[in-house]
Amino acid sequence: MTSPHRLIEVDLPIRAISAHARREKSIRHGHISTLHIWWARRPLAACRAVLCAALWPDPADEACPPAFRQAAALALAWFAEQARTNAEVGGLVADHWPRWVRTNAASLRPADPACWPDLRYALLDFIADFANWDASTVPAFLETARLLTHVAHLSLTMDDFRLQINPADNLSVTIENLKSQIKNSPRPLVVDPFAGGGSIPLEALRIGADAFASDLNPVAVLLNKVVLEYIPKYGNVKIEFKDADGKPVVLNGLAEAVRYWGNWIKQKAEKELSEYYPRDPDGATPIAYLWARTITCEGPGCGAEVPLMRSLWLAKKGERSVALQIIPDK
Repeated sequence: MTSPHRLIEVDLPIRAISAHARREKSIRHGHISTLHIWWARRPLAACRAVLCAALWPDPADEACPPAFRQAAALALAWFAEQARTNAEVGGLVADHWPRWVRTNAASLRPADPACWPDLRYALLDFIADFANWDASTVPAFLETARLLTHVAHLSLTMDDFRLQINPADNLSVTIENLKSQIKNSPRPLVVDPFAGGGSIPLEALRIGADAFASDLNPVAVLLNKVVLEYIPKYGNVKIEFKDADGKPVVLNGLAEAVRYWGNWIKQKAEKELSEYYPRDPDGATPIAYLWARTITCEGPGCGAEVPLMRSLWLAKKGERSVALQIIPDK
C-alpha cells in the first residue's frame, strides 16, 4: 500500500497555533509547567497540533485510506453539530465559526474526490481550534481527536480495515458505534527518546496514542513518570491508612497524598536538623546560611574577620528589597 502524505507535510495553521502557544505562557492553574520548572519546555499547543497533523493522513491525497476519509467526515460532522448546540464548544471555535456552521454529513462526502480538499481544511481548522488551552479538556474535542487518531492508525497499518456504518443511524449513534468497533484495537505509539519536560508524550496521550518517553536527565525521567504513569494511575485513588498514633488517615488522590507526605518529611527534617538552625533572639528560625571565605583585617589592633562577598543584597525589587547586615562578633 502506498503511504499517503500526512497533514503536516501539506499544510499547518501556524498562525493560530502560535497565537495559542503565546497565550499558554500565561496559564498557571493546571498547566504542566507548574509541576516543575523545565528550561526547554515545549508549548503544549504546538505539540498537540503537530502530533495530530503528523498522525493523520491527508484526505486529499489519493493514497489516503477510504476508511479514514469516512471516519473523518463523520467525526467532523458530529463535532460541528456539537459546536452548534453546545455553548462551550461554540465559544472555542469562534475563529472558524463559518466552517462549523456549514459542516454536516452532507457537505463532507468522503466518496466524492471533489470534497476531499474541503475535508482536509476542515481537519486543519479543527487542529487550529484544538490547539487552544481551553479546549484541551473539552470532551467534544477529545473524542473527535481520539477517534481520528485511532482510525488513522488502523487504516494505515491494516490493508483490510473497514468500518461498519448504518446509514439509518444518527450521527451520535454512528460515532458511538465507530468507537465500539475500534475499542480493543491497537493504538499508535509515539516515542520521544529525549522527552525533557514531557510535553510531547503528554499530548500523545491526550489525542489517543500510546506514549513511550525517556531521557538522560533523571529529573526529566521523574517528571515523565509522574505525568505519564503516576497521575493516570493514582490521580484519583482513595488512600486509607493509620498514622503513627493509630489515627485513621484518608487521602483523596495523588496530589493530596504528596502534600501529606511532603509535610511529614518537612516535620521530620525540622526536628532532626533543629540543632543546626537555632532560633534567633527574636524567635525567628533561620532557613539558610550563606557561607563566604574570610580574611583577617591587618589594621593595627583590629584582627576582625572580613567576609569576601561581592554584594550584601539578596533581592533588589523595590519595596521587597532585602540586604544582609554584617554584625561582627570579634
